Formats: sequence, structure tokens, C-alpha cells
Amino acid sequence: MKNLTEKNAHNEQTEQEEQKLDSRRNFIKKYGKLAVVTPVAVTALMTPKTSHAMNSDGASPSTI
Repeated sequence: MKNLTEKNAHNEQTEQEEQKLDSRRNFIKKYGKLAVVTPVAVTALMTPKTSHAMNSDGASPSTI
């Protein structure tokens, strides 16, 4: 009897680990594309020529 309960506990643990891995895989499939696009988009938006942020001395951005 003890071996049977140990096997059941091991099977449940293995099943839970597989569910976690499947969840991670599904997340990467769904949102992995954003990880590729987002840094490029943020970099493009923050370039000095397109950014309208103030300079550190308080002056408005230059018109280069």
C-alpha cells in the first residue's frame, strides 16, 4: 500500500510540473513576439530627434 501512495504522489507532482511548463510555454508563445518588438519601439520613441523631453538644464530640446 505504501508504494502505491508514493507512486500516486510522484505522479501528481510530475503532472503539476508539466502543467507549469505548459503554462510557461504558452506564455512565451503568446507574448514572446512583444519581447522582440518592444525594445526597438521604445528606442525609436526615445531618440533625441523625436523625443520632446526637456533637457537637464531646463531648456527646450534643440532643433537639430
